[in-house]
Amino acid sequence: MFIPSPSIFLLFALLPLASSIAIPQSILPTGQTVKQDIINIHNAVFELDATVQAYDGSPFPTSLVDGTPVLLGVAKIHEVNRAGFRHALATLPFTVPDSNDVISTVTNTVNKSIPSTTKHLKEKLPAFKEGLLIPVVIASLVLLLSDHDTFSAATFAKVNPGVGEAKIKEGADGVANIHNVIQDAILFYTANAV
Repeated sequence: MFIPSPSIFLLFALLPLASSIAIPQSILPTGQTVKQDIINIHNAVFELDATVQAYDGSPFPTSLVDGTPVLLGVAKIHEVNRAGFRHALATLPFTVPDSNDVISTVTNTVNKSIPSTTKHLKEKLPAFKEGLLIPVVIASLVLLLSDHDTFSAATFAKVNPGVGEAKIKEGADGVANIHNVIQDAILFYTANAV
């Protein structure tokens, strides 16, 4: 039978005190931090798009090596998205100007780059099929869809309603569009898996 050491009880006793210590607002991320995270995702999507368009396919198992740059591009998007997710969770509610900036950034960047990239990804179906990489593409898209949905939820929870209904709808429409194009790409690759 495991008996915890007395020090573990001391840690549990101090937990409420540690969690009640205020973090200075100056070190917390802001809406501008989240805006930059969205731009970082957009830039990573452009890089992946160029990699996808350059991928010509190859037979398995060579495709495992040739397809590595595509997988690394997905990993980069995942990495910058998770950074944004952490920032969105840690930030205080956005100011009205920050809310406006975040929504405009979504509209002007990822709401354009992600639909374009998924279109190019669909065009590359024969190349990924030749290399037997369809399951990898589907898994990557599922991961990125989850990343998108969680980051978007954390971000929109911080949007200031003072930005106005029209602006909130603009952001929600952009988020929904991105979700739908990624979901559509998942369904497209799933339907063409064999």
